[in-house]
Amino acid sequence: MTTISNMISVALIGCGVSVFVISSPPLLENPDNVTPLNPLGINRSPYGEVFAMAMQGPIDRYWHGMDNSKHTCDDPESCSHHHLKADDDLAIDRYTGFNDRLRHFIDGMGEGLQERTNPRSATAGHKFFIRRGVEDKLRFAYNLDPSHYGNYNAYHFFLTEPELGTRPSLTPVAAKLAHETILYCLSQRTDPRQALTAASAAGNVIELMFNDRQVNRDSPNFSTRQMRDVLKVMDQAIGLYSHLSQQWDEQGLWKNLSELRLHEAEERFSFILKIRESQEEAIRRLEGVPDEQRFSSQDNSDTEFRAR
Repeated sequence: MTTISNMISVALIGCGVSVFVISSPPLLENPDNVTPLNPLGINRSPYGEVFAMAMQGPIDRYWHGMDNSKHTCDDPESCSHHHLKADDDLAIDRYTGFNDRLRHFIDGMGEGLQERTNPRSATAGHKFFIRRGVEDKLRFAYNLDPSHYGNYNAYHFFLTEPELGTRPSLTPVAAKLAHETILYCLSQRTDPRQALTAASAAGNVIELMFNDRQVNRDSPNFSTRQMRDVLKVMDQAIGLYSHLSQQWDEQGLWKNLSELRLHEAEERFSFILKIRESQEEAIRRLEGVPDEQRFSSQDNSDTEFRAR
């Protein structure tokens, strides 16, 4: 009886596996079923926001590795930095205990991964490898928290600069990235600074439109009306920041941030207002609006922002 029961169980399992194998290919080929990889749900979560801030250090260190690759030395043994390192090692061995020397040795092994020992300048392939590593880290950091102002703008910069980016995406993907960032940030209400990222993304879209008009002077792909539509989105993000900022003032939440973060938010807000004013003035020039009317409108705009 037990043998028959086992055979039935095996047969049912086999049938289930067969059905799974037959039905899986059509499901995998359906693009609607493709979801972005998000292990443990870290992306766009509070943990992701913390990791996104922590990624700033590794990104910066990895980027400066490319700058160090420009250093050349005809005689590596005579370079001052080699003597300095040897002197430091000798001093540590002389005045520290075994545990400190061991810790220093382990730290030195870690730094060795980034240290350049080749006296020749980096090849084009090596520089491309470093840029690709930076770009991958920026994309990873952005996916953790799309509302992070620094990570978004750094990734956008990489996509729009041919000398830095390593994939043939450039402007189309950068515009899509900005659009997704705006939608995500405007849907958030937990932090006023997220609205600043949305405003910055809108400003980047307008800049892409201006660049297009420089390339396609005879038949531009974007009209000034479309630019003004994006400018309205930028105004919406600025208004959202002002509204959430006032709520944080009333609830005393700004006090939870350090002086450095407060100053950073103020500088970004001031910078975005200047970018907004300059872009509106440029749009008016494209529209052929007289200077008197342009300056009058600019004064009214300044009054409106001060009122907010």
